[in-house]
Amino acid sequence: MTHIIFSDYRNPAAEQAYEIAWDFLVRTGTICDEFEACVFLAQRITMMVEEGQTNRIRMANRAISEYQRHVDERDDYIRSGGRRAERR
Repeated sequence: MTHIIFSDYRNPAAEQAYEIAWDFLVRTGTICDEFEACVFLAQRITMMVEEGQTNRIRMANRAISEYQRHVDERDDYIRSGGRRAERR
């Protein structure tokens, strides 16, 4: 598995948050497409830095949750044959 490095010069905690989230997702086997996961995590963590977040654990947990939700929605979409599943 290739490991892609992320860094944000504005907030050193962002790099740590990315590493925590990446490590967790790898260990749980959630990542199917490494490039997609890298881009997703980097975008989400960058957005959090822009919102003023500085807590690496909070950023990591939020990125993990959003990625897991993203994967679940993608899988639901695939299972439904390309039709959007209705959320309750």
